Amino acid sequence: MQKAPEQVHGWTKGPPRHSETWWWNDEVAKAIEEKIRCYKMWHKTKTASDQNKYKEARRNARSVALAQEKKQKLVNELESTVRKKNVYRVAKQMTKSRQDVVGANCVKDAKGKVLVENDQVKEEWRKYMEKLLNEENTWDNATTCETLEGPCKLIRRDDILKAL
Repeated sequence: MQKAPEQVHGWTKGPPRHSETWWWNDEVAKAIEEKIRCYKMWHKTKTASDQNKYKEARRNARSVALAQEKKQKLVNELESTVRKKNVYRVAKQMTKSRQDVVGANCVKDAKGKVLVENDQVKEEWRKYMEKLLNEENTWDNATTCETLEGPCKLIRRDDILKAL
């Protein structure tokens, strides 16, 4: 009686419990094994030092796994036939991200001419800074304040109490 439904319909396994993980490699496996080893050690000893080692191993395993997953997503995106144009976009972004940003590549001189060569740009900046730092500012002497000569008067305790 129990075997009749099995013979007619068979058994199903149900949905897969885990999605495929193409990013799993030896580096991730070692990090996970280390995390499990540290957890077992901490579970046995219950010491704070082993707990800290486990937490560090857990953080390391998570960061390694996330980095591998991110790399694999990028590879999958680049390998897809729809995203072939993205190869050039990603390569361009990677090139730009590795460049040092030193400053502007061009400046205008006093006459409005655009300078692009490094020597000319440096010379123009030198002239500008020299002018800026050596320029005399006009002083209108409009500020008025009392000028005191000699040492300052000492503040006494009774002066403070009187002011309060």
